[in-house]
Amino acid sequence: MSGKYEKLQQQFLCCYPVKKMAWSSVKLPLNWEDQKELIAATSGHPMNQRYPVRRSYLEAFVKQLMHLLREQEEIHDDIYSSLCGPLAEKTDNGSVSYAYKHYLLEPGAHITLRESNSFVSEGTTGLCTWEAALALGDYLLQHRDVVSGKNIVELGAGAGLLGILLKLPALKLKVGQVLLTDGSEPCVQLMRENIDLNFPNTPSEERPQAEQLSWDAVSDFPWQSRAETDLLLAADVIYDDSQFDALLGALDYFYKRRGNELETLLASTVRNVDTLHKFMTQLDIHGYKVTPCANVSACASHFCRDHTAAVQIISIRR
Repeated sequence: MSGKYEKLQQQFLCCYPVKKMAWSSVKLPLNWEDQKELIAATSGHPMNQRYPVRRSYLEAFVKQLMHLLREQEEIHDDIYSSLCGPLAEKTDNGSVSYAYKHYLLEPGAHITLRESNSFVSEGTTGLCTWEAALALGDYLLQHRDVVSGKNIVELGAGAGLLGILLKLPALKLKVGQVLLTDGSEPCVQLMRENIDLNFPNTPSEERPQAEQLSWDAVSDFPWQSRAETDLLLAADVIYDDSQFDALLGALDYFYKRRGNELETLLASTVRNVDTLHKFMTQLDIHGYKVTPCANVSACASHFCRDHTAAVQIISIRR
């Protein structure tokens, strides 16, 4: 969609924090047609009608919009009726609910992800997309040569954003095989659902693949049936230092297999500086060289993401 609510549309569909949305683009007072157009661009968008964002987000959005229009006498019925739209799904026991996010990257290129509404569910944090994955996605889109022609494996791939991004035909990133891995079976199942969602009519060999992989059992995986790995990706995987040994062991395995002719791009949201420092020290002990990568600026970002959250991207070589 082109028009005055393009930014709000992009932000709404990916559940960008309501308070930080581009409300300044809404010029008050809003006449009847403008109100109708705004709702059609956001909660009424066909993507949201088919695969709705989470209910709590929709309610917060409508509440903020109503606050904005509080001085107006006439409020369009579409604003109220948007709250009666399709609801996100729940599991049979009602304990874990899922909803959708839609990332509009550029004309003709978008990603839809089914995600858990909870940061931690089914024993894992991987059922939703984290800030570091969005930052790394931006980095790959700005540095296409890094992935061009490469066979790529992602560790701790979660909901599958990066692998879907890499293989999306509209983005023309020209990558080789893409394998998304996670130690959690629910994550792998979710990734496969998201791959099906984004590649409905694409032959298997042109889609990303998703498999379960435990870092401490990386040598047991049937790598001989896969193309040689050229690039490893990982986003938000070093928040728990109890996993460092297993992750470093997995890196050692990959690098040894390729005679150290391998690069890893690791993106981490900076939550605990001590944890990050501890991992950097371990990388040094294991003989790795770390090079910081520049983050993509907010104005050049393909994703609507919170740039106040500090994300560190590093290149790891040996």
